[in-house]
Amino acid sequence: MKNKLNGHHIFDGRTVVIATMHEKEKVIAPLLEKNLSANCFAVSGLNTDKFGTFSGEIERKKSPLQTARVKALAALELCDETLVVASEGSFGSHPSSIFVPANEEMVILIDTKLDLEIVGRHLTVKTNYNHRSIASMKDLEGFKTDIGYPEHGIILRATDANHNETIHKDFSSQNDLDSTVRTALRNELSLKAETDMRANQNPTRMLAIEQAVVDLVKNINSLCPECDTPGFVVQEVVAGLPCEQCERPTKSVKAYIHQCQKCEYLLERVKEGVPFEEAMYCDFCNP
Repeated sequence: MKNKLNGHHIFDGRTVVIATMHEKEKVIAPLLEKNLSANCFAVSGLNTDKFGTFSGEIERKKSPLQTARVKALAALELCDETLVVASEGSFGSHPSSIFVPANEEMVILIDTKLDLEIVGRHLTVKTNYNHRSIASMKDLEGFKTDIGYPEHGIILRATDANHNETIHKDFSSQNDLDSTVRTALRNELSLKAETDMRANQNPTRMLAIEQAVVDLVKNINSLCPECDTPGFVVQEVVAGLPCEQCERPTKSVKAYIHQCQKCEYLLERVKEGVPFEEAMYCDFCNP
């Protein structure tokens, strides 16, 4: 019999480092402390901006998951712990529609003591990700209303005739924001406003991060049937769901393959409640 890892109880009483400089511990810590019986704290002195900023001063060079991973490992370098959680978000068009803005959040838990890595994800269209050219104070007021200012922050990009750009953020007050815009307009600068997507400036995004942590907890509680290791999740999908009319295989998902990180046990689970695909999605019946 293979050695068992005792499920999620491997985290009981341990300390979870949260790799953030934007107050993400406010939504991450309560869920982990409740569900893992672990203690959480946000490591101090960590500069996650060096891995990329939403405002663009520093380009993110890695994928969201890779960026979350390097954040997590950087946090462990600042403390004497072995369990860390980090997150990374991305914004753009929804995979199903280029006209719908979406926010995808990824949360990664890394356990260097037991050599485990578990990921939670959340994709949502509930985002105020937006940007707009500002040519008047009326334009600014409309943008404020649309994104939910002042609860949600604003970033300003001012560009002069020589294409030199200055980024303004972290306004101390509404008067500070308004004054910055008036000065830019008076100096005939090209001005664009965008939603500040940093977690501590965007409660809507904070909710998405929270849902990604919910998914992380669900994946932690998914245990390998053979060795009880947490994180027994889908690693691969199998296409070939048969057509309801001709029964030939389609491109739709037929089953999911789960694999354990420790004992490498594989399990194929058929997609429940969906024995056939509609003929309209069949390449033979509807070429």
